[in-house]
Amino acid sequence: MGRYILKRLMTLIPIIIGISILVFMILHLVPGDPASIMLGTNATPEAIEALNRSMGLDRPLIVQYLTWASGLVQGDFGVSIHSGEPILPAIWNRFLVTFQLTILAALIGWSIAIPVGILSAVKAHSAVDVAGRVVAMLGISVPNFAIGTLMLLGLSLYFGWYPPIDYVHFWQDPVEAFKIFILPSITMGIVLAAGIMRMTRSAFLETLDKEFIRTARAKGNGEWTVIIGHALRNSTIPVVTIAGMQIGYLLGGAVIVEQLFSVPGLGQYILDGIHQRDYPIVQGGVLFIALIFVLVNLFVDVIYTWIDPRIKY
Repeated sequence: MGRYILKRLMTLIPIIIGISILVFMILHLVPGDPASIMLGTNATPEAIEALNRSMGLDRPLIVQYLTWASGLVQGDFGVSIHSGEPILPAIWNRFLVTFQLTILAALIGWSIAIPVGILSAVKAHSAVDVAGRVVAMLGISVPNFAIGTLMLLGLSLYFGWYPPIDYVHFWQDPVEAFKIFILPSITMGIVLAAGIMRMTRSAFLETLDKEFIRTARAKGNGEWTVIIGHALRNSTIPVVTIAGMQIGYLLGGAVIVEQLFSVPGLGQYILDGIHQRDYPIVQGGVLFIALIFVLVNLFVDVIYTWIDPRIKY
């Protein structure tokens, strides 16, 4: 296991370098002078030149990248143009908010999706299965911002309840934090549940048709003993793959949901950076999201080896 993780970590080095180059180039290949865009149309040539010089944008592109990359290695993601403060602490604080939101959404989504997906596979083509598939299709088809908006409207119009706007850290006031996170978590959890439920059903249907399942039944094991004891572990790899991708996506910042419910997460921070034309925030934030996605995929690969030790790197 240790050797496998070490090898996977080694492969991350070129991936991270490639991501950093891609993020840097995308923002620098956008048409227009970044300093002109940030200062607006009324900026004087002197002000634009001064900003270019202060940010090192007047230097060759390769020098700019190497300077930025060397700062990243030392934990320096740059400084916000508007606030003048280091970006990394702000990114980290916003990420912790998104992390809480993601964990709660995943708990809600998975606790619904996995049992329903298993039941749908075991009772395939029954009324329960059809109902489960219809609900899953609705969850996938309806955008999460529509689900969130409908919940907000329904609760406010019929029950007079609104989620708190001011963010409170979970450790300061768990009840108030729960009120803030519950609606956005349900909104994201519904979308998560739909994908996981479909994948769980599909994986279980395939596993339940295998020969070792028929052998387990022939030995006189009960149906749920066969399902939990034999089919569950052999069906989890595709489910874990989808779950890992969903978690990576959400940890990267569920921009629309955070904006809809005024949750000060990472997605909203980057969106504010785009609105304010704060170029270092966008660059640092996008790179941080990419790193999180890579690390989540590494974690998923490690889980693979635990589920099925036959998997080798």
